[in-house]
Amino acid sequence: MASPMDDREKRLVELKKEVTKRGFNRHASILGSISDLPIELRSSALEALAAGEVVQTVIVFPPQIQRGWHYIPKQALVFTDTGAIHLLASILPDQEPQVTYLRGCGLMYMKITLVLLYGFLEIVAQGQDSPTRLGMEFNTISWDCLSSPLRQLLQKTQAVPGLLAGKEGVVGSSTVRQSLEKLPIKFSNGAKIYGVLPGEELEEVIFQEAAWKRWLYFFQRPASANTLLLLTSNYLVVIQEEVVVKQGWILSYIPRGNIAGIQNKPCDCWNELSVQLKRGNQSMDYKLMLTSETVETWHSRWAQHGGFWQDLPAQQL
Repeated sequence: MASPMDDREKRLVELKKEVTKRGFNRHASILGSISDLPIELRSSALEALAAGEVVQTVIVFPPQIQRGWHYIPKQALVFTDTGAIHLLASILPDQEPQVTYLRGCGLMYMKITLVLLYGFLEIVAQGQDSPTRLGMEFNTISWDCLSSPLRQLLQKTQAVPGLLAGKEGVVGSSTVRQSLEKLPIKFSNGAKIYGVLPGEELEEVIFQEAAWKRWLYFFQRPASANTLLLLTSNYLVVIQEEVVVKQGWILSYIPRGNIAGIQNKPCDCWNELSVQLKRGNQSMDYKLMLTSETVETWHSRWAQHGGFWQDLPAQQL
């Protein structure tokens, strides 16, 4: 008699074969309403969450294979006037999808990885009792239809909408704009395209070059990627490359209103920076590894903006 695990494995094999067939549609699609969702993404929980909401955008992502041979079922993101709902289909028939709801005003941070054809969206927001996390893999060919709704979701964290909306180019002091232009061309463009959101003023720019460490005496291997820190009117933005694969971005957006403080812990030749986030009675940390020189510069700039900073004892290795 076959076990439930055997049935699940057989089902996965069948689903993977479907995805790899010639002519399989790998593009996301935008639907008119939640009533147009495919049957495997319909849910009574979704209907309850969407009741009374204004649905703005519905995006359906086809099944896909990522990270080698890992199967990702059909997914959808439903953006409303107050937040976002993620639906993940079950691999078994006649089962309702997994539903995750995130309130825009409760968003703690958003992190987006765009490396070649691999995309990963991570959003953490205030939940009912503890922070709720959404982790979603997607094909980056879907980024064009996803980027605008994500920006709108980020804007829901602002108590007052950006006052500079409609102005072209990066708005900031001449010193800050000069710092931006001195960056490597990839990061200068990345800051303009991804870093400074519409309506935001750029206040600080700090760039840390990639670092290498010795390996097997004669060789070197990457220890950290190029990293750009931006402080804008409403956000701390971190723009990085992936350590090994340079063709892409890792983008993090942290609403400044969530930042209770920053802790710095020296660790060998690196410093672990913990950005302490708080929404209501819920908290979590966003961690970042930086060199001592970058930390000193960031500490000075952060203090100028009235941010709380705490230095912890060095970690002994």
